[in-house]
Amino acid sequence: MFIGITGNGGVLIAFTKNRRLRSARNIFLLNLIITDLLLCVTAIPVTPWYALTKNWTFGALMCRLMPLSNSCSVFVTSWSLTAIAIDKFVHIMGPIRAPVSIGQASLVTAFIWVVSTMINIPYLMSYELVDGAYYVPNNTAPFCGLFCDEINWNGETPRRLYGSAVVLLQFVIPLTIITYCYTRILAKVASDMIIQNVQFRKSLSTAQREEATNRRKRVNYILIGMVIAFIGCWLPLTVVNVLKDFRLEPSFLLEQPFFWPLVAHVIAMSTVIWNPLLFFWLTKRKKAQTQTPRFSVSLNVFGTTISRINSMQRKSYNSTYNSAGTLNRESPNRNETPKSHLRNGLANTKNYLSVKTERLI
Repeated sequence: MFIGITGNGGVLIAFTKNRRLRSARNIFLLNLIITDLLLCVTAIPVTPWYALTKNWTFGALMCRLMPLSNSCSVFVTSWSLTAIAIDKFVHIMGPIRAPVSIGQASLVTAFIWVVSTMINIPYLMSYELVDGAYYVPNNTAPFCGLFCDEINWNGETPRRLYGSAVVLLQFVIPLTIITYCYTRILAKVASDMIIQNVQFRKSLSTAQREEATNRRKRVNYILIGMVIAFIGCWLPLTVVNVLKDFRLEPSFLLEQPFFWPLVAHVIAMSTVIWNPLLFFWLTKRKKAQTQTPRFSVSLNVFGTTISRINSMQRKSYNSTYNSAGTLNRESPNRNETPKSHLRNGLANTKNYLSVKTERLI
């Protein structure tokens, strides 16, 4: 919990203090940080205490709000990762276009939260405090105290249907979309299509090509790591919930009805550590890239970064896309004439080209 709060809190502070991080693409990352903090202050401290004491001491209201909060956090996390994957897929696989605005990303984020809350409203009605004197879990011995459990279902069928729908919407569908998008992205990067579309490829030195290759490898590692972290953290808890809904628990789950769900819960809660670690790693690598030598060519598949800077040429001519997607040109000296140009499809550009759309994620 301490690591999660410290790491995610540090990322949140970095977002609020560093205006360069306030991009549309990072809105989705900020969404992940917020859900991680929500888990840190609710599920992480409450669930282990409940499992160890075998007594719910947090009141009837928290008994209803905790499942809603936990499930909403999982929904928002999975669909925020899906939104990131879709945005990257459209940006990389499609033609060059204006980047997603902060307003658009905020609308998508709000939509994710609203839909996630609506889907999980049944938890408010199904969970209730049960007196341990009358509660016999798994047909064993009764316990003393209070338990927070799902009892307000009209039979097993509605509960199983709802549980199956939650698994599909919370895990299966997002994972399918994420896997498809990242597989297509990695295939395109591996085939070297991005660099092949840059007409000055032949002019690159060995060091510049190696830099581009290393950057693509780093992107591959990050994308694969995000998918593995998502699957590794949430799959055990998802499997446990499905087995409980359909009464298919193996013997070790029946013998230890609190221990193994707690283990699955701890694994799921470890997700609050991976997001800030990935963020800090990306920030560190990006900061290192800004301190590299003056002549560099870099290609960022998260966004689009194509830059050429000649250390021997003090006179430069910069062209950038504004938020509307139009081409702005700005020359430090209008009387100076550049000596070369890049033929990359941008209209009537006979100067050094620098197209930069920087995104952390």
